[in-house]
Amino acid sequence: MKIPWNYLCFLIIIFVWANASAQQMMPQIGFGRLEFAASKFDIKEFGDAAKIQEHCATLNINDSSFLCQGGALEGTLTRIPTKGVDFFFDHAGHLVAAFAKQQKGMRLNKYNIDAQNNVIPFQSTIPGGALTIDGDFVVPEVLDSSWRQIDETTFLGSFRIQIADFLVEKLVRVSNVSHTYDLEVTVSSNPVTTEAEEGDDVSTPSSSTFQIVFPGVGNESTPEIKTGQKDASLDSFGRPVENPTYISLQSKPKRGFSIIVTPGKQDFDDLSALALPPNKVAMQKTINWWSLQQIKFDLQIYTGPNELVRYYQEGYSELPGLFQPNILGRLSVGIIWVLQKIHEYGLSWGMSIIVLTLLFRIIIWPLITTQTRSMLGMTKLQPKIQALQKKYKDNKEKLTQETMKLYKEAGVNPAGGCLPILVQMPLFIILWRVFVNFEFNEGFLWVPDLGQADPYFILPILYVGVMLGQSWFAAKGNPSSLRQQVIINLVFAFIILSFPAGVILYFVVSMGVQVLQYWLVSRNEPEPALSKAK
Repeated sequence: MKIPWNYLCFLIIIFVWANASAQQMMPQIGFGRLEFAASKFDIKEFGDAAKIQEHCATLNINDSSFLCQGGALEGTLTRIPTKGVDFFFDHAGHLVAAFAKQQKGMRLNKYNIDAQNNVIPFQSTIPGGALTIDGDFVVPEVLDSSWRQIDETTFLGSFRIQIADFLVEKLVRVSNVSHTYDLEVTVSSNPVTTEAEEGDDVSTPSSSTFQIVFPGVGNESTPEIKTGQKDASLDSFGRPVENPTYISLQSKPKRGFSIIVTPGKQDFDDLSALALPPNKVAMQKTINWWSLQQIKFDLQIYTGPNELVRYYQEGYSELPGLFQPNILGRLSVGIIWVLQKIHEYGLSWGMSIIVLTLLFRIIIWPLITTQTRSMLGMTKLQPKIQALQKKYKDNKEKLTQETMKLYKEAGVNPAGGCLPILVQMPLFIILWRVFVNFEFNEGFLWVPDLGQADPYFILPILYVGVMLGQSWFAAKGNPSSLRQQVIINLVFAFIILSFPAGVILYFVVSMGVQVLQYWLVSRNEPEPALSKAK
């Protein structure tokens, strides 16, 4: 049983894509609609909680993970799943874990804290967003903490904590449509603990250095650290960079995951960025207590894939030295520009996807026509090829010679269906990257959100329908090949159940146009030259 050339090419492409995806393996994916809500999560619910216990048991308390300190292992976290990342905060507003999603809208139902896509390494002595004073991290005393939803896409966490002699007030804003969360930290000298009673010997330092620290990235042992200042990328190891535009940790230069810390719109005064060993970055300020009684940080923190489309949409793509895209990345930005221009004409994002897909199909129409004609020619030659296989079953060399002779006489190129697929693959990859990573934040027809899976599975069903139509045309007159293609398409249909609806909408429209093109070409396709001669 032989697989046609064009489908062999398809299988090779799927294999390469699946192999690349496996390198970014995610936790177990669940089906259904993602619910944007704040809920309690026991640390023991992590899939590898035993690993955390084992890690804590083997370390000295001074060098142990932040999860080993202050009874954290017995604690409860706040879990906030968003379309791009699932956040886990402790009772002091520290970022304990952040599971970034390669594919927007995924619903994760299992979390391993040592997973590659958790950007906060659990082995670190400091959690994400921790406040250090003169280089020291102290487990804070929590005076008050709460989470509340302020609109459909935003949760606000409010925290009031005490660290040594300082009162710390913290606000954390988490958005369902962004990988970036906002962090505001206000530090004041605490009058309850700093007010000296008569006879007390109290000495207040003249100045203090405060840092908001982030460890990362995930289980990467040697992340790349970058710091931006105006239009330049600088080295911040061992010395603070004043007035930074950002500081970042990236697991790999052009893939993997990243943490990017940028100043908020109101935070440029006396701010500096600094890389700290091992694998930590910080934004810091120094205060002179004789002249000031309060210091404030206003920061924005990106936790997600190290990927150009998401950087572009969230405003990070122009940061100096952060990301150097290849040619496919630059073309992806061009596709986004076209998509946004289409949307500006008053079309919904769903209609914009359809229009962009039709434009793509117009561009590759000649390639698909060539591929279809080659495929039809090969299909019509199958009876003769099978006869040759039966006749020369014991003589492989003769079979090859006669088969190639048959192709030549019929004017059919067996590789003709493969080359057009390979040529159009860069465009396919670009569109895939755009639709998987772009945040539409809008519904279309029955779909409430194009950035999440279709809750009614109508689009996956339509996808199965158009793929069966394509399989019928591709294997017309060859029942064995038809069965092979149907099985493969049904398996792929199961895989895409969790894909964002915008991606499947693109698939359905694109493959629907291709089925129409197959039908138009097959209507007027002549018999192979060999058949006419005979």
